[in-house]
Amino acid sequence: MADVIHAWHPNVPQVQEVLHAQFEHHAYPSHTHDSWTVLLVDQGTVTYDLDRHEHRTTNSTVTLLPPQVPHDGRSATPDVPFRKRVLYLEPEWLSLSAVDAAAEAPTLFDPSVTSTVDQIHAALNDPADVLAAECGVLALRELVQPHLKSPVDIASDKPLARRLRHLLDDRLDETFTIAEAAAQSGFHDQSHLTRHFRRTLGTTPGVFAA
Repeated sequence: MADVIHAWHPNVPQVQEVLHAQFEHHAYPSHTHDSWTVLLVDQGTVTYDLDRHEHRTTNSTVTLLPPQVPHDGRSATPDVPFRKRVLYLEPEWLSLSAVDAAAEAPTLFDPSVTSTVDQIHAALNDPADVLAAECGVLALRELVQPHLKSPVDIASDKPLARRLRHLLDDRLDETFTIAEAAAQSGFHDQSHLTRHFRRTLGTTPGVFAA
């Protein structure tokens, strides 16, 4: 079986390049990209060193490799081919603060992340679906950001969620909006507040106050 490589540069914002490939024996030497690398391995298993730590791809998960961090790659089983799809996204797609978190934990186990990446590739296969691909890339950014927070960031969100919980406890007999709760708790990004309330307390403010 010969190696098969299909690479192109779609006219989609934030997307530098797309690669669909199947390799029988190919191994990548250590290298870096100036982009975020979003990897789906559809067949086989790949082992790779990222920032001198060994990792392995798993079925139905997405691997996110940060820019300017050395990595290599090879089939986990000698003589067993692997097939992959890759998105190379602009370095500005995620903030620089996410680089260290991605280097430490590059595997994203969220099924919605995998599904979104799959949908992006499907849209990229059709030149008429540029808008769908762009929307998918934006949605993917929102999905991966919660997975790339450092322990310090997560800890700083907990007092905020606790303030909202105390506010809800004090006003269980009243009707009010998330916007009002966010303003009174000193935080005006409503979606961010709701997301971290759910992460800290395991439920949403609507459900909690019901």
